[in-house]
Amino acid sequence: MVDCLFLHVPKSRNYYRPLDQFTWINFLPMGLLGLADFLQQHQISAEIVHTGVEWIENQHFSILGYVKERAPRIIAIDLHWHHQSFDVINVARELKAALPNAYILLGGFTASFFHEEIMRDFDAIDGIIRGEAEVPLLELARALLQKKDDFFSVPNLSWRMKGRVLINPLSYVASEKDLDRLSFTHFSLLKNYPTYIRYIGQPFYVKGLSKKKNARICSPGVAAYHLNVGRGCPVRCTWCSGSLSSQETITGRKEVTFRAREKVLQSVLEAKTNGYEALHVCFDPYPQSPGYFLDLFAGIRREKVEIECRFDSFGLPTIDFIQSFKETFPGPRSVIALSPDVGSERLRRIHKGYPYTNRALMECLDEMKRHGIIVDLSFTFGVPFEKEEDFHLTKRLQKQIRARYSNVGRIRTLSMEMEPGSPWHLDPEAYHTRTVLRSFHDFYHYHSGEESPFSSTGYWIPDYFPGVENEASFLEAWRSMKCRHFCSMPPDAVRRLSPFWGRRLCDLSRLFWKIRHVG
Repeated sequence: MVDCLFLHVPKSRNYYRPLDQFTWINFLPMGLLGLADFLQQHQISAEIVHTGVEWIENQHFSILGYVKERAPRIIAIDLHWHHQSFDVINVARELKAALPNAYILLGGFTASFFHEEIMRDFDAIDGIIRGEAEVPLLELARALLQKKDDFFSVPNLSWRMKGRVLINPLSYVASEKDLDRLSFTHFSLLKNYPTYIRYIGQPFYVKGLSKKKNARICSPGVAAYHLNVGRGCPVRCTWCSGSLSSQETITGRKEVTFRAREKVLQSVLEAKTNGYEALHVCFDPYPQSPGYFLDLFAGIRREKVEIECRFDSFGLPTIDFIQSFKETFPGPRSVIALSPDVGSERLRRIHKGYPYTNRALMECLDEMKRHGIIVDLSFTFGVPFEKEEDFHLTKRLQKQIRARYSNVGRIRTLSMEMEPGSPWHLDPEAYHTRTVLRSFHDFYHYHSGEESPFSSTGYWIPDYFPGVENEASFLEAWRSMKCRHFCSMPPDAVRRLSPFWGRRLCDLSRLFWKIRHVG
């Protein structure tokens, strides 16, 4: 038996031409291990089950049978990414029907943003913890285990009492002290955690390949640990529901909080001990003031930790940062990832929290080339206020970079999706966009099919393409343009390809899947 069983439920049905069928959203939310560990610290037993990992290990695995065996008082399901909406609700319904006395709890950004609608329309859900959950979850778990039914004192909780939905104040936001008492490396709390560490190397997992082939073809080739450095964001990117204004609305967080450097360093050491070969850092709130990371990197060097790193820079890294990064992570698969997003400086100023000029980008790439640092670049197109000349600017910029920088690895052009609670989701009219994804029901039905994040946007822009007057026509034209000019999804996750060779590999991959299905 277990007091609280955490479930991570990926989106199970997805299709993309080079990948065929795959599961999506396989990464655990970064705070989930910390939540389970926090309950354990307070003598409340906890376990995490990743249904995608269980499917990898046993395609006949029954989450219903397993949960019945474990008989938890609380079943906590993360609904952080909107792609999970359909699968999470369906699993919650099955579990509630089979275990009516279990308390079904949701959490995460998507559940938090749509908490009122979910609580009103889905009876299988007993409660939703909005925003940050450490103290609220502990207080709720204590109350449930003591067989109380009064949860008025639990912060951030939306709950049901005698058929009526009640909403407690959004009053808890984790402090540095709160974060520092958590362990984000208590891997033994995750069922089959060696499989997660070794074989969940991308947010997707191709169903038609073995786990070893997935690791070889669809991942960077190293087991990468998502390092929890802190929470919050000081800027506002138009498409991001994790930006400053969105976090204020969804979680109540108004400022950035870092974990203590020694605690983060401890996580690095423990991740290495558990088999991780690289770090992935996607938290860079102050790219022009890198003092925190310079100190952290110095600590990693002092401890002589041999590990590689992918660092997603929110702006352009400074020279000091570049030098320190190379000294700390000299391995051949260490990468600094930049997101210029578009070739147009005008659009970058509109949409990006830390905009920069193309000249500054090139100077930064020059510096990283001098230090022998591999760089990945991410772009998009089909964004609000983009014009034909902006599209050609992006093409030209990518061409210049390919010709000039041998140290630039992947250049990817991906879709921006309509994220719940992002600035342009809250006010699409202000961005001249249209979307059918407004309510939770919209996202729920949208993700009931095989819509792929690689080939859909969730919005459309009138007049972007001549003669296009609806979402279906917009997506058809958008996909055609992406395939012709920006193909960047080869089967090999680390190869550098031009759009032409990307398309050829895509054709070969599609032929492979056709032959395999016939066989």
